Amino acid sequence: MSLPKQFCCIDVECVATGRRHDERGVAHVVVIDQDERLLLKRKVRPSGKVENYLTPLTGLRPGDLGGAPPLEEVRREVVALLGPSMVLVGQGIANDIGWLDLVEGRDFAYSIDLAQVFKTYNSRYNSYSFFSLQHEANTLLGPGTITEQHDPMSDAKVSIQLFKRYYKNEIQLQQAKRELLRARRPTSLAKKHDYNYQGVC
Repeated sequence: MSLPKQFCCIDVECVATGRRHDERGVAHVVVIDQDERLLLKRKVRPSGKVENYLTPLTGLRPGDLGGAPPLEEVRREVVALLGPSMVLVGQGIANDIGWLDLVEGRDFAYSIDLAQVFKTYNSRYNSYSFFSLQHEANTLLGPGTITEQHDPMSDAKVSIQLFKRYYKNEIQLQQAKRELLRARRPTSLAKKHDYNYQGVC
């Protein structure tokens, strides 16, 4: 598989605007181009009250969003950077696309999800295994590449590095999948907190 001519990674971090798992608001948006250059880094003012900043996941704390612009303003900036020939790459990229209300064929050409690129058939369970970006990065790029506390700029750069290294080389990709299956996977933050962080699902 050859690399697209134009591609970039968008990473969106959300804070909790309620206690349910589906109550989230965009709070941080980063766009990194195919050469790992920062195109955009914007904090976003959520439309409702912030229930919890989910700091271990977002790196955000109370006061960080003071003076931040609303989502629609940041969304316009993102759209201006893209275009119908731009391919979006990222881990679970459909979520980022959804948060920014981007439209395939208008705002971007198509998307490539790293979770799908690295998914691996696991004969032990007779099913496919999917891996986190943290597991992919720390196994394939080196231990400590991504820590538990997410940084959207770092995550986006790592996504570009993984994509460029493995997407175009099927032999290396298959070897990477075997390594991902063998390596011990980190326990997710959600699981560590029994899927309830400070009262937020």
